[in-house]
Amino acid sequence: MSMDKFILDEAINAVSSYVGRTDNWMIIKKELLKMLSSKDRMYFSTRDPVTKKQSMNEFEKIVAKKWHDKTGIYPILIDRDGN
Repeated sequence: MSMDKFILDEAINAVSSYVGRTDNWMIIKKELLKMLSSKDRMYFSTRDPVTKKQSMNEFEKIVAKKWHDKTGIYPILIDRDGN
């Protein structure tokens, strides 16, 4: 089971049209999650319940590559400490 490529591409197109030239993965991810159904949101990672740190799973790395292909900007994950 995987997310429909067309749905993902449409969500990326829509979000990139109003988010602007950001490389902040958390902004991109938050906006993509708003656009997708709960069935499609399940492919995204959740933060660690103990440390609260975010990490990108393999699916999100594919989404980041698609974002880069669309915008020319590769998203980066900045943790709460700014690293």
